[in-house]
Amino acid sequence: MKKAVVLGMILLALGTLAYADASIGFGWGRTTFTLLSGDSGSGTPINSGWGINDFPAAPRENLDVAWSGDHTGFHLTGYLNGTVLSWVNIYGTLKLMPDMFSVMIGEFSGDGFDSFRKTSPHPIRDENNGNVGRFDGYGVIFDVAPKDSGFEGAVMIKTGDPSAVGFTGTNFLDVAFPQDANGSPATISETFTNTNVGLSYTVPNTVKVTLGSTTAVVYRASRNIFGRLELLMVPNLTAWADVKYDGFDQETAVSNINVELAGAYDMKPLTIVLAAKLADLDSVIGFSVFPEIYYNLGAFTLGLYSAIGVTDTSILSDTMTYVVEPYVKLNDFNTRISFKYSGASVSGAISKWEVPIMIDWGF
Repeated sequence: MKKAVVLGMILLALGTLAYADASIGFGWGRTTFTLLSGDSGSGTPINSGWGINDFPAAPRENLDVAWSGDHTGFHLTGYLNGTVLSWVNIYGTLKLMPDMFSVMIGEFSGDGFDSFRKTSPHPIRDENNGNVGRFDGYGVIFDVAPKDSGFEGAVMIKTGDPSAVGFTGTNFLDVAFPQDANGSPATISETFTNTNVGLSYTVPNTVKVTLGSTTAVVYRASRNIFGRLELLMVPNLTAWADVKYDGFDQETAVSNINVELAGAYDMKPLTIVLAAKLADLDSVIGFSVFPEIYYNLGAFTLGLYSAIGVTDTSILSDTMTYVVEPYVKLNDFNTRISFKYSGASVSGAISKWEVPIMIDWGF
């Protein structure tokens, strides 16, 4: 009898899973332990510890729980940095028209809704154009993505933090609303002013075009507009470029243009990666490049990462910073050991060096 009950429970569970997708994941994400570090300053000691100069400054664990059925879904992501736990994604999904139209309600942060965001293909030190395209914060997302159409369009109506509320009265029948930046209940116009919009269209094996506009924070936000073009026609080649412009809606007029080009070519076992950025903030121009090359030898990978940045504050005053980082990666353990050296061209600038171990694994 007991065997029959157990068998029935197993069949019930399998039957449930046949109509839903459930997953749980745990990751030890981008944790850095610095074996040795120091700088060129006179009498500087040699240090050791968690992420002294590198990112992040403490070990970080990720917990990801997701469930999805034919009509509803749920997503939960938590980051544990040292002893501080923060929930960065807590949202539910209503699939009002499966494979076409969905509504998501909740908090979206930390790799939340990133359909219109892009990062460079660097294996560890990836670059993004100021997180442009990320739908970040609290609110509701309306997402239209017909299956196999190549099109996706989404709108996010952002609100304040729902844990901070203001009441319209003094009894439990009164309605609570998320507060704005001044601590007052948010009006409809304030809420709808803080919207994120994204559109993308993919021509298979040819190009993908993305356009959108997002806000950085709630209620007193700086709004940007952005566009991106991705090339898809060359096998083993990743290549895209995007442009972001913001500052036009601020009380003090500023001109802020950011451009990023990124790409990689996988020649198996050799891979070449490159990202380049151009920023123009009120006529102060900054340019940076991030080349990387690595060779997969099976059990381990040998690589070299570097970064060079130049800020031009005037015709006679340029500031250059640079990073050189050779590394070896133990492929079976997803563990990378490197020697990182960083410095600047400014006379008397102190350079830094370190030997970090970076671990990034999970299930």
